[in-house]
Amino acid sequence: MNKQERIETYKKLVEGKGLWDVDHPDVRAFYKRAEEEGVELVSNNVPQLGLFRAPYSRDLDGVDIAMVGLPLDLGVPNPRPGTRNAPKAVRFWGLDRNMVNYYNSLCPYDMCNIIDYGDVEFVNDPYNLRADLDEIAELYATFKDKGIAPLTIGGEHTCTYAMLKGLGKDEPLAVVHIDAHGDTSVDFQGAVVSDASLFQNAACGGYIAPEKMVQIGQRGRGIIRCDFSTNSGMRRIMVDEAQEKGIPYVVSEIKRVIGDYPCYLTIDTDCIDCGEMPGTTLPEPFGLFGREVRDIIRGMYGMNVVGADLMELSPDYDVTGKSACLAAGLAFEMMCLLAESKARRNGEKHQTHWK
Repeated sequence: MNKQERIETYKKLVEGKGLWDVDHPDVRAFYKRAEEEGVELVSNNVPQLGLFRAPYSRDLDGVDIAMVGLPLDLGVPNPRPGTRNAPKAVRFWGLDRNMVNYYNSLCPYDMCNIIDYGDVEFVNDPYNLRADLDEIAELYATFKDKGIAPLTIGGEHTCTYAMLKGLGKDEPLAVVHIDAHGDTSVDFQGAVVSDASLFQNAACGGYIAPEKMVQIGQRGRGIIRCDFSTNSGMRRIMVDEAQEKGIPYVVSEIKRVIGDYPCYLTIDTDCIDCGEMPGTTLPEPFGLFGREVRDIIRGMYGMNVVGADLMELSPDYDVTGKSACLAAGLAFEMMCLLAESKARRNGEKHQTHWK
């Protein structure tokens, strides 16, 4: 084949094709449908587009997955507030995510009816942390009753206590907890519930089953105060063990401990090494890499995951934007995981529609 013949061959590969005319038939069909329903597939029109371009809605009828922002950091126990700005930052960087997962060609919007619920406004007593937690618990109890799997962007980790209170109101949940800290302290600086004690409180409230909880990535400050984790039966995989034995081992331990039990995934951004994730409330050195956290999420496909959150991103401490960009990438992987699990529980696929 001479030069001109090769050029003609290449030209035929793109002849008549548009930006979204990809080879994969299901992916191509999805993008065609999304365009016809008015989705701005390229635009970064943040005020009009929901997280990962999902439709904004407060109508919960028929919803499979609700993505929620919790702009709350009243209880952060050090002089580094700012995680209230995380939902806005993740929505911005989320527009740079594909709507289809390149890794496995999974299209969450073809599997589940997904909405961006928007940010919780905290209208009851907004500067009272306990009142805010009650408001969150009430909302997530509604999600539970309607069979909705929430994906939450916070916000301080204390919020997860309230989410577990709502979602675990009928039966305690298993938990996969990826974090630099154990968050099982007792009476932290006089606060009964805080982001240092939320899982101890959730266990004592009956909302989680500690013997079916796996904590991954712990290191640094506060570990000495987390005896409750070990004594209550939680499986603790310190960051050293995870790094030495590898992520496939971590995933195998998660599945061994939890099995098919209804499971909640919670990620504190400080699980990631501070060199890669400086924009977090309590940065710690010697942590996991973002790709390792991603691979834990992907390793959980096939599990019974009923909700997930990504907490403690503080974007203002990272002027490069890389922390929020990484957080958005992890959140998208979490949405895909929830969609796979929810569609399997449904026994059928439900499409997201924009009109």
